[in-house]
Amino acid sequence: MNFATPQCIWLAIFFAPLLTVFLVWTWKRKQRAAAQFVRSRLWAQLTVGVSTRRQILKRILIALGLILTVLSLARPQWGFTEEEARASGLDIAVCFDVSRSMLGTDVAPSRLARAKLAAYDLAAIAKTDRLSLVPFAGTAFLQVPLALDNEAFLQSVRALDTEVIPEPGTALADAIREAVTAFGKDSTGARAVVILTDGEDHEEGAIEAAKQAAKDGVKIFTLGVGTAQGALLQAPDPYGNPVFIKDSDGNAVKSRLNEPALKALAEAGGGFYLPLQGRRTMQTLYDRGLAPLPKTDFKAGRSREWIERFQWPLGVAILLLMLELVIPEQFAPRTRRPGESAGATA
Repeated sequence: MNFATPQCIWLAIFFAPLLTVFLVWTWKRKQRAAAQFVRSRLWAQLTVGVSTRRQILKRILIALGLILTVLSLARPQWGFTEEEARASGLDIAVCFDVSRSMLGTDVAPSRLARAKLAAYDLAAIAKTDRLSLVPFAGTAFLQVPLALDNEAFLQSVRALDTEVIPEPGTALADAIREAVTAFGKDSTGARAVVILTDGEDHEEGAIEAAKQAAKDGVKIFTLGVGTAQGALLQAPDPYGNPVFIKDSDGNAVKSRLNEPALKALAEAGGGFYLPLQGRRTMQTLYDRGLAPLPKTDFKAGRSREWIERFQWPLGVAILLLMLELVIPEQFAPRTRRPGESAGATA
């Protein structure tokens, strides 16, 4: 059994003893009030035929009727029907750069943290779309398959750091191919890949992968994280202190946003490039790039519909209250037979 408004159960529990006390109090008060106006020796004559049991029964019926009325407000439900739920939306694969260059602090608080915020914004906007997550650095892998469960997507994004993929580099081509593969055979409508990265690709083949994705009907959108001025990269040492990342020659590594590469990648994939600036960036991406795409109809699981049963306690309550109205407090007077004297006994 289920209750649609369970708070009414507590109301009924609180209401029942109060109602019982009230009915008992009113009955006793009625008795005392009558006794004040009628002499005790006349009280027995005036109450001939009055049944105390019936008076108690009537009050019990009132109490039960009102309690069942309150219970019906809780909308008891038992039994259910199951239906296959369907939804329409987009299939979006989010490729998330977790290379060490994302530690750059040329955008506050860091490129990695800013990209995470952008992913959160996208999940909040794309409520009816299926999202998947593909982290990438020197290689790429599918971490979250396509699903309507945005909570799993958000939890995975929250856990991302530059240690997820130990292999150094920024393999954009691998990320694109992994994202396209993640769509699967059941993704028959519009498909889009959103890449969050600073664009420092250390491997070849990204443009070719984007062109192939476009031929397969997948649009690619790139979002640049960072600035053209760049920043010297730092990472915590074993003691938690920030130290500069150095190359093989011992020089501090400076990372810059590679906008030309990201623009070319998006153009090859049939999408467009946006610099990640402010909260409106993801809304602009969705409105201009994703929302115009045709939606996909897909299964969204099975929905369970509980069957309302409030009619039963409400119907019983009405019957009890009607029964209370028709039950008299007095017995019907016995009619005399012809020729029977007033003092005769049956």
